[in-house]
Amino acid sequence: MNQKKRVVLTVCAAAAIVSLVPFRSLPSATMVKGQEMATALPEVTPDAGATSTPMPTEIPATPVQTPAVPVEKLPSVKKVKVVRFSTHSVKLTWKKQKKAKYYHVFVSTKKDGKYRKKLSTKNNVCLVKKLKNKKKYYFYITAGEKKQLSETDSNPSKVVSKKMKTYVRTTVFAGDSITEGLTYEGGFAHMPIGGKKRTIAYRGLNTVTFHTKRVFHGRTGLQKLIAAKPYRVYMMLGMNEIHYQKISNMLSEYRDMLEAIKQSCPDTDIIVCAISPVTRAEKARHPGFWQRPVFNRKLKKLAKKMSVTYLDYTDFLKDSKGYLKAAYATGDGYHWKPPAYAKFGKILAKYDRQRDGRGGK
Repeated sequence: MNQKKRVVLTVCAAAAIVSLVPFRSLPSATMVKGQEMATALPEVTPDAGATSTPMPTEIPATPVQTPAVPVEKLPSVKKVKVVRFSTHSVKLTWKKQKKAKYYHVFVSTKKDGKYRKKLSTKNNVCLVKKLKNKKKYYFYITAGEKKQLSETDSNPSKVVSKKMKTYVRTTVFAGDSITEGLTYEGGFAHMPIGGKKRTIAYRGLNTVTFHTKRVFHGRTGLQKLIAAKPYRVYMMLGMNEIHYQKISNMLSEYRDMLEAIKQSCPDTDIIVCAISPVTRAEKARHPGFWQRPVFNRKLKKLAKKMSVTYLDYTDFLKDSKGYLKAAYATGDGYHWKPPAYAKFGKILAKYDRQRDGRGGK
């Protein structure tokens, strides 16, 4: 074998052996004229005074911004109404809300001006006092869960306003001869509700004749009532016809009168009263009095339907059987004696004051 063939075989054998050796990382090399020349990397020795800063093993995550949860506010207060109560005060009323525990009343002298909280109350009625005569005021209400203002309070209600003027409120009792007795049997003497108290009443009047019979200097009871434009009226009609008239007819007449009052006197607080009881003997003479409790129940429904107030004050007048107590009844079995008027005056005073948010004293 010649020299060239031996060299070729030797190179091939060497290549085969290299291919069987497992691969290991080798130092970097530089090819110089076809030969491998190892190039050693320089060894770096840190400075004695240098401080080494380790490389972070992880990149810190960017903080995630959690979106703010919107505060859930209570619903806004509805049906806010303001009426005069005196020269220097007004009464505010509004519709109650189920979730509200407090109501906050705000006042301003300019509609678009700065409002300040005047008071907080648990009721849906309040008096705002110490207002200046001849000055106009603006009011709104918010509903809240706490007595203090909170971010969960409702948005402001619709703004209402009232210009102050000299004013004396008048409370009217409209009815028949039982109603007349308030003035001369001592009922008003036991009724410290403030303002003026008067009756527009006449013996024998009922739900028909109160607005048809001209017994008040040429005017009907309804005409005189509307002309008075009272702060509040207690309607006390029905006793003189309940024992013979159809209940449906009585309610129809009542409805017509209430509509007329509401239209002509929108600020008047209307209260329709239950018919009082009669004695056992009077019911025996006029069996038609059995209709009295039925009429009272239907009158209550009518009042609710017409957004006026129904008042049944009659419990103190009844005995254990539901008849008019002998101690309160006159000889005819349905008119009241002075002690009944005195008791009625005290009961009405408490009710009337509570209705204005003044407590029961």
